[in-house]
Amino acid sequence: MSAFGTETAIISLGVSCQTAWQIDRHVDLLSDLLGEPLVKATGPFDWLIMPPASFASWMGAGGLFPDHPGEIVVHPNFYWPRHNLHFWHEFTRDGVVALDETFAQTKMKFSYLLDRFSGLKTFRRCLIFVSNTQSNLDEVVRVSPTMNFHFGRAAMAALVQAVEDTIGPAGEVHFVTDRDGTGADPDPACRIHRLDHHNPHVLGDDAAWAAVFRAALRPRTASDREAA
Repeated sequence: MSAFGTETAIISLGVSCQTAWQIDRHVDLLSDLLGEPLVKATGPFDWLIMPPASFASWMGAGGLFPDHPGEIVVHPNFYWPRHNLHFWHEFTRDGVVALDETFAQTKMKFSYLLDRFSGLKTFRRCLIFVSNTQSNLDEVVRVSPTMNFHFGRAAMAALVQAVEDTIGPAGEVHFVTDRDGTGADPDPACRIHRLDHHNPHVLGDDAAWAAVFRAALRPRTASDREAA
């Protein structure tokens, strides 16, 4: 889930569903911190399994949805080899694989949501959160060994550049990683947050995420703006 105000947007960019879930859980807190009421809204990347390099690849290719269902592999969910990502919660009906039957409707939905994302350039500030803290990502790597969820410097830089190319200077990317910081390379050029607690389950620790949001949404100083 993402959230929109009149001047500010809070956007999930994956890597996984935990980011969207935690934005959804904290919309009231985020509204209070911003002094601006936010409304929950679905974004195109909320429920994907998508490493940073995959987002950069997708946006670099024009940010379009696949043209036909033959581009999607049931692997074991719905894998898009072209950009190395999973549509984790799409293309089923009543819990049964229905790729061909649901493709056209899903394509229409994502076309709308991707247009919404590119429209973020009209906002004054877009805080974009990317986390690699979901506790089952190691299981994803076992079935998709090409996926790299580590926040390396090159991957982070590529994602930040892709955001800037897509929505302009309003985009403000925040990377959220594990408690000990091993999930990300140190990089003073990027905003990197560590969760205060270990993830107890797939959806994450609410209190730890609240601390991240408070740190990310603090009023920006002149030095912050110069660094950005």
